[in-house]
Amino acid sequence: MDASSWEHLLKEIRQQRWYRNQIKHVEVLRRREAQYAEPSSPIHPSVTEALKQIGIEKLYRHQAHAIDAINMGKHVLIATTTASGKTLCYNIPVLSKLLSNRNATALYIFPTKALAQDQLRKLYELKLGFLISAQTYDGDTPLSHRRHIRENCRLVFTNPDMLHCAVLPNHYLWRKFISNLKFVVLDELHVYSGIFGMHMASIIRRLKRLCELYGSEPQFICTSATIGNPHEFSRNLLGVECTVISDDTAPFPGKTFVLWEPPLLPSGVRVRASVEAVRLLIFMMERGIRTIVFVQSRATAELLLRHVREELAKHNPSLCGKVISYRAGYLPHERRAIERKLFDGELMAVIATTALELGIDIGHLSAAIILGYPGSIASTMQQAGRAGRIEEGIAFFVATGNPVDQYIVNHPEYLFSKGAEDVLISATNPYILASHLLCAAYEHPLSESDSRHFGAKGYALLEILLERERHLQKAEGVIEGRRSFWYLWAGKERPHDSISIRSITGSNYEIRDVTKGYSLIGIVDEVRAFTTIYEGAIYLHAGDAYRIISLDIRNRVALAVPFDGDEYTVTLEQADVSIVKHLKERRRELMRAYLGEVTISQRVLGYKRLKMHTEQVLEVRRLDLPETKYETVALWITLDGRLLAELNERGFDLAGSLHAAEHALIAIMPLVTPCDRRDIGGVSYLHNAQTRQATIFIYDGYPGGAGFSETAFDQLKEFITRTAEMIKSCQCRDGCPSCVQSPSCGSNNQPLDKRGAVALLEGLLGLKALKGKRYHVSDARRQVFDG
Repeated sequence: MDASSWEHLLKEIRQQRWYRNQIKHVEVLRRREAQYAEPSSPIHPSVTEALKQIGIEKLYRHQAHAIDAINMGKHVLIATTTASGKTLCYNIPVLSKLLSNRNATALYIFPTKALAQDQLRKLYELKLGFLISAQTYDGDTPLSHRRHIRENCRLVFTNPDMLHCAVLPNHYLWRKFISNLKFVVLDELHVYSGIFGMHMASIIRRLKRLCELYGSEPQFICTSATIGNPHEFSRNLLGVECTVISDDTAPFPGKTFVLWEPPLLPSGVRVRASVEAVRLLIFMMERGIRTIVFVQSRATAELLLRHVREELAKHNPSLCGKVISYRAGYLPHERRAIERKLFDGELMAVIATTALELGIDIGHLSAAIILGYPGSIASTMQQAGRAGRIEEGIAFFVATGNPVDQYIVNHPEYLFSKGAEDVLISATNPYILASHLLCAAYEHPLSESDSRHFGAKGYALLEILLERERHLQKAEGVIEGRRSFWYLWAGKERPHDSISIRSITGSNYEIRDVTKGYSLIGIVDEVRAFTTIYEGAIYLHAGDAYRIISLDIRNRVALAVPFDGDEYTVTLEQADVSIVKHLKERRRELMRAYLGEVTISQRVLGYKRLKMHTEQVLEVRRLDLPETKYETVALWITLDGRLLAELNERGFDLAGSLHAAEHALIAIMPLVTPCDRRDIGGVSYLHNAQTRQATIFIYDGYPGGAGFSETAFDQLKEFITRTAEMIKSCQCRDGCPSCVQSPSCGSNNQPLDKRGAVALLEGLLGLKALKGKRYHVSDARRQVFDG
């Protein structure tokens, strides 16, 4: 279909009886022709012949440039759009090398098992998989096959979890493979952001250290969706400088992109986003348009599937079997069957979690429906790019009541003009780095020379760990006449088994499913345990939902049962912030902003049960949990007394204005830094004892910080501007969950002054003329409000 066809389809949608002006914006992304080039470096004849067999006789210019850079021995990052042929960028030079050097090996790392399986299938389609002995090595690999793979395969497909807990700690079993390792390929590099990315940075450094031990020095080849800071991000993640290939020369058939806002009911509440997604999907299916719907959890995927089939059964029962859900929880053979049916066209629609966002080949789809903002522009475009790969497609972004979603539908330029965001990680978070230093000590004794892998900060951490970890020991010796020390692991159990590479501390709580013989579901670090696995919590793990039925704090175990309801839970929290150290300062008219280290003292008071997508509060329950303390990084803003005087004279509630602004800043922060609302916290003070002024704190919700506050501080003007715009564009009168109300507010969203918050934020930007006498905040009664 082309743009005119989609224009006709939208006209038809506008004529439906359920249409209530949901289309807020339509963006037509124009088609682009391909540009081709020949690599200047040779390709192995077998690879050339294999490409011809699948119809590839010429390469895009960016593919040729990537192949040449790899053949020159450079570390390379290919950061181009969906369906731009990134897989061939690394497969061609890697396979050429393995075919010409019978000892060379390569390690392919994919963020999911499903993606690894799909890429292995593509390799065998080239008829080269048998020649180079390629296999996957993941949690689904039978134990009986693993020794053969280690000893005989020269191309191994794996994932970060398997690399961390199975390959690196057993490196002596992999010595033949590692000693001949020429390439390490990391696909979908943009996935490694935040905490997961920090862990991956340490895992890569552990891998490089063992390669050095066995005498190899592999090249790193990475692929990614387009990101804002490819050089900085790849350097932080890999510890090497990469040549970046970002000039996309693949053909683009064009795309019609629709921003869709559920309508307001007479009660002032919006129609649920999931209801709108069901309507859209059925509309597309009834017109024979193959569609993928992206949701953010397995529970939502299953609920949506049920609702779609119920509606189809009433009006079009023949289509009931043409739609299915896809999620990581299915067994491998079930996932492969769904992928095959999608590829072959047996299914008309699929409702998927992000498991299908990545590059799994599921054939030709024409439409994508994205239910709720997936967290970044890159992910949004990745999901939209799953449809319309051959001819022009259409994508619908269906906004939920989340403030970020509401901002996007009211400010479409954010999606279409801003460009991809930066991806943030820090390879030196002391809590994460400490865990991986213990793993490294288990794998091979650490010495001062390892500071080139883990940095001087990492080596210095070893002395602290020596006091804390009884299994870490220090040995002394002499190397080349110089006194040296080694740090080695002397425990019987591996430190790897107590580390979740998706949480931050080594002291973890286990979550176990009582319906499956108390099998382990996952682990949560102690700092986040009371906010995620309290009794009554709905806990999401890899998209599956569970209800926590008990929490044993002494033994650090939470018991859970599967949950398939249409609700979620949020904690009511009370926090206090103590400033430890100033790192940066910025002055602007009537505000001062700071970045620094703080101590958070936090207590969970209770929790709310809320309806999915509508934020309707079903119940509030109290909890009795102990206080937690941790150090992190925060930004804080102090307000000049003249600004408060102006707000006071204009009749705004000072405490309510401050509190509402804090909530809104937390809600909108994911637009300026790649985080989730749950990754950050905030507290506002009408008078703070340390700053002696009215102060708003926004802090990273992880020990040691995750880079979120620092990025927001660096983009402070944009941060405050977008927050003010979001509040003003909300259609509510006095504040709602889409602007200044927070579901986790420990003060029960009291007091709040929506209009006062806008005036406050605009005053910080110097947008309003101020008048009146100075207001001395030091005379005010101390009030604290928790976000």
